[in-house]
Amino acid sequence: MLIALTGASGFVGSQTAQSLHRAGHDVRALVRPTSRRDHIEAYVHEFREGDQHDPQTMAGLVAGTDAVIHAAVDWHAREQGPGPNFQRNVLASLQLLEAARLASVPQFLLVSSVAVYHDILQDRKLDENHPTWPSSIYGAYKAAIEPHLKAYHFHFGMNTSSWRPAAIYGLDPNLPRSQWYDLVKTVKEGGPIDTAQGGKITHVQDVADALTLAIGDDTVAGQSYNLVDGYMYWQGAAELAKELTNSESQITDRAGSGPKNTFDTTKAAAFFKRHGNTLALNRGVEGVREYVKELLTRL
Repeated sequence: MLIALTGASGFVGSQTAQSLHRAGHDVRALVRPTSRRDHIEAYVHEFREGDQHDPQTMAGLVAGTDAVIHAAVDWHAREQGPGPNFQRNVLASLQLLEAARLASVPQFLLVSSVAVYHDILQDRKLDENHPTWPSSIYGAYKAAIEPHLKAYHFHFGMNTSSWRPAAIYGLDPNLPRSQWYDLVKTVKEGGPIDTAQGGKITHVQDVADALTLAIGDDTVAGQSYNLVDGYMYWQGAAELAKELTNSESQITDRAGSGPKNTFDTTKAAAFFKRHGNTLALNRGVEGVREYVKELLTRL
């Protein structure tokens, strides 16, 4: 199949391009004229240059494709405030969805985020049926697109779906942007670590695999999926780096009692199991260890 992929040169996009290529799909990748592309050239069938908010670019990107994967985010617009974020992320995403419909593209997949949640009800599971009440502009952007995916599925019959990862870890093409980069580097150099930060995590490969496996799967139509592996204090990543390097870094113990709320990933787990993937969302601490080990080799 021919798959249109936005954000192809970025973190999730580049990993997804590789996964799609391995699965035998052709990738039409949207990149900016200034975007790096050497790391994905082997996996991309065709490059299209332009911005995701340009209607003409979007029409050309989706024409003749079998599915669209929307992984791009205009981070600069988000940082500029609600107005630019609305124009270049929210509106641009809706225009892309409409361009796909007008081009009769049967499937549209959105890389969303667990940031669509914030206020958590204590009388029910934190699964995909839980209301989405975001607290950030980023979460609001993703939450604004998801109802339109539902509507396009029910009203136009499109196979639309949203995929909600937590904080994504893995090697970013721009290495210093990789999760825990500064922390691991500090440990390797023997510096002190004192952080109480923690959060839910997801490996980038699991996101890429979910998007790839969903191509042509009619059962995902109109659905959302929580992609969360587990919870980790950043202190834990530092401790793994210390163990792997025999560093003398001093790590202050700031680990608390753990997360207040735990995501229900039953739905996503069933999806992966149906496709024969038993590793996804089951990497745990060992998955983080392998990533930290790989990150250390790049420092």
